[in-house]
Amino acid sequence: MPESGRTYTEKEIHALLERTAQLQAEEAESSDKSRQGLNLTELEMIARDAGLDPQFLHRAALELEHAGGKPLGKNKTKTHVRVDRVLPSDLTDEEWEDVVFALKRRFESDSYDMSGMGMGSYGRGVVEQIGRSREWRHTSMSGVQTTVLFRPHKQGTSMEISQRVGIGSTKTESWAYGLPFALLFAIITGAVLKSALIGSAAMVGWTALLVPLIYYLDNRWREKKHNQLVEVADELQHIVTADLNRDKASNAEERDRTTAEPAVASSESQGAVEADSQRAESNRVRLDDEELDGHRDGNASSQGMRIRGRS
Repeated sequence: MPESGRTYTEKEIHALLERTAQLQAEEAESSDKSRQGLNLTELEMIARDAGLDPQFLHRAALELEHAGGKPLGKNKTKTHVRVDRVLPSDLTDEEWEDVVFALKRRFESDSYDMSGMGMGSYGRGVVEQIGRSREWRHTSMSGVQTTVLFRPHKQGTSMEISQRVGIGSTKTESWAYGLPFALLFAIITGAVLKSALIGSAAMVGWTALLVPLIYYLDNRWREKKHNQLVEVADELQHIVTADLNRDKASNAEERDRTTAEPAVASSESQGAVEADSQRAESNRVRLDDEELDGHRDGNASSQGMRIRGRS
């Protein structure tokens, strides 16, 4: 321990405070590195306290797993867009059938058999099942590949929807498509004006115009495809959860009916008791009336006899 009675100079005080702050910062950094974090159950408790639905927490956790621990974005890669959901129950055969029909209505409007032309199943969906996992694949005539995968998850069923939207990143495709068109337009410009110098300048100008334009349009197109996948995911989730909600409603109605039956029986029993009581009361009143009439008749007879006796 340092000496408690020692007096420190102003320079020493400044050095002590600076070193104290440094030690505290190092301790905090070391503590952060050794902290293990929170598990999903602890995060659910925090989410509920914050007024958040744990179902969306599960979806976010699944997206993080698919992203390999990378920061979450809009689930886009250089060549694909995707949407992941976690459904709260196992997928039944009836629900899978409804899902396939919904996908056929949305994606197979241009479906027809191209196998005779050597193009296989372009435009038609393909269904495959491996164990408990089920997959639906579709390739449009323009080459856009869509895959819908359902597989078991610890929270119910994982739904993964992905779509291939390019052969490379947006930047790569903007140059890959922009340069050939720029070269073509530059050649045409140089040939029309009969000047190689003007053709070269046109090449630079067309490149500066087309590459950013294609980059912008490609980004917009990929964003549109991602939004369409979100709509598909919402529709499929509604199909699965609608069946689950119907089962819950049916079970609730059965419980209500079972609860209501004893109450009805009790009410009927109580009504029967009240009816019996009313009948007994009516009989008692009738007997009292008859007894009163008997007394009146007896009194009238006795009075008549006394009158005749006096006569």
